[in-house]
Amino acid sequence: MTIQADLERCLRSPYLRRDETKRNDVDRELEGAHELLALARLSFEEDDEATGLKQAWGAMFRAGRALAYAAGYDVDGLRCLEIVLWAHYVGQGLEEADMTAFRQAQQLVGPPDTAVERAQNFVQKAVTLLRQVAAAQ
Repeated sequence: MTIQADLERCLRSPYLRRDETKRNDVDRELEGAHELLALARLSFEEDDEATGLKQAWGAMFRAGRALAYAAGYDVDGLRCLEIVLWAHYVGQGLEEADMTAFRQAQQLVGPPDTAVERAQNFVQKAVTLLRQVAAAQ
């Protein structure tokens, strides 16, 4: 299947729907991503690796959801979130490696430095993309 076909399938599911009002929630999601990234750093400094890994993943998830909201979607399912990111942002600022990192972060594994770097890179790319989207509107 193509990404476009997967996107259409998700739109027919209960996990993804068009909702232009979600664009109003982009900043809140991005703020949440930054907060979780900061909390992940603190958790790792306190040797709480399990919490830090969850928070680093949470930062990436919230940044991804901000991107989905900016594209005019409300998303409930993780797979549909990934498909929105592939359909709208891969090749536009996100790359396949970023999506691989997004998937790896879901496993909640990796040394703290890697988890923070992965999350920081993803959040920063989301910020850059969101600036581009805002400038285009």
